[in-house]
Amino acid sequence: MKNLFLILLLAVVAIAADKFDCSKRYCKQMTSCAEAYHYLKECGRSSFDRDGDGVPCENVCKGAKKK
Repeated sequence: MKNLFLILLLAVVAIAADKFDCSKRYCKQMTSCAEAYHYLKECGRSSFDRDGDGVPCENVCKGAKKK
């Protein structure tokens, strides 16, 4: 079940990569957890993961596990 969730999340991130650019600067601008992961991984927004647990924008990605 955990692996299925991770696979689905990665698929969403991969698909979402086509939809997102790197212009947003704050977590409050994120509209989804997939978008927050895109900014963390593809745009180098390390500030989106302040506690270093691998989960960006905890206010958006509530309950998400470290990737």
